[in-house]
Amino acid sequence: MKKACSIILLAVFLIYGCSSNRAAKHRKHALREVSMTINIQPGNSRDINMVNLDYYKQKVRDELNNFLNVRLNLVNADENPEVILNLAIENFTVWPIDQQVSRRILSRSVQVGTDATGRPIFQTVQASVDIVRVQQRSNALFRVDLQYKDNPARTVHRSFSSNYTYSNTFVDNVQGDPRAVDPSIYFSRSPGIEPREDDFLLALSKKDMLGRISLELRSYYK
Repeated sequence: MKKACSIILLAVFLIYGCSSNRAAKHRKHALREVSMTINIQPGNSRDINMVNLDYYKQKVRDELNNFLNVRLNLVNADENPEVILNLAIENFTVWPIDQQVSRRILSRSVQVGTDATGRPIFQTVQASVDIVRVQQRSNALFRVDLQYKDNPARTVHRSFSSNYTYSNTFVDNVQGDPRAVDPSIYFSRSPGIEPREDDFLLALSKKDMLGRISLELRSYYK
């Protein structure tokens, strides 16, 4: 009887302990919700007209949410937000693509079979290929005004001048034995998907601006 009671008590303690751990984990991961408005003030740059600013706002919020002890929720300006981020984007420019092509002879030793003893037989194959290098520059000036509803004195004003260059190298126009192009070589066999204006603007934002704002928010919401 005593043994049965001990087993029952042990089971009760285990269940209680698991429930407590789950509750503690839930409390730990239940982040405070903070309402935020992001106001984008686009400049007169032609390329800014090609950007989906609603998508850009969402990506900015997602970047800022990383590593925070609160969760930022986007709201409209008339919904009494706790944080207001005014972001002016000036001189946003995506420059024309710069493409350079060079011809190269590639050779590689590949296994073509085995001999009578089972040892591999290798053959050297060659191919001439075009190495295409693509670059595209971009730049922008960000003027940041970050305001806290409960602490207006801590308004942050900063400016960030950013530059970002997209680079890609790939193989084109293979003539000869395609096995000569090593799959592990540093360039790919396709040009890939070139970034759009949205991608350039987000990359420019991540260079300095979003990291600094994130540090400020983390310092405020410790």
